[in-house]
Amino acid sequence: MKKRITTAAAILSSAIITGFVTATPASAYTLQAYCTTTGAGGGLTVPNFYGATDHIEADMSIYDSLADGHEVKIRLLTKTATNTTHYWAWHGNYGGQGTTQDINTTAKDDSGIFNAGIQVARFEGGTLLNSCTKWTVNG
Repeated sequence: MKKRITTAAAILSSAIITGFVTATPASAYTLQAYCTTTGAGGGLTVPNFYGATDHIEADMSIYDSLADGHEVKIRLLTKTATNTTHYWAWHGNYGGQGTTQDINTTAKDDSGIFNAGIQVARFEGGTLLNSCTKWTVNG
C-alpha cells in the first residue's frame, strides 16, 4: 500500500511540474502550463484545444513575488508543425509584490498551432534578468 501511495504522489507531482492536458467534451482539450522564476510566477490555460489549429484562446496570469522594484512579465509561446516557435508580445504586471495580473488573449498563426507554452520573466527596464519557460505538452 505504501508503494502505491508513493507512486501516485510521484505521478501527481510530475503532472504538476510538467503541465496538464485534460479532456473536455467533443474531443477538445484544456492545455495548462505553470512556471516560476525568482520574483515571478505565471500560468497558462488554453481551453477548447482540438489539436492542430490556426487559432487559440489563451488565459494567462502573472504574479509578482518580490518587493524588488523589478517588472514581471509573461508571454505566450506557440509551436508550428515544423517546430518553429512563435514568441508573442510580453504582458506585464506593474502592481508590485503580491499582485496578480490576468491576461486573456488570442493567437492566430497560418502555419498552424500544435503546442502552446509560456515564458515568465523579471525585467529591469528592457533587460531580462531571469526567466522560466514551460510548454503544455511535448515541449
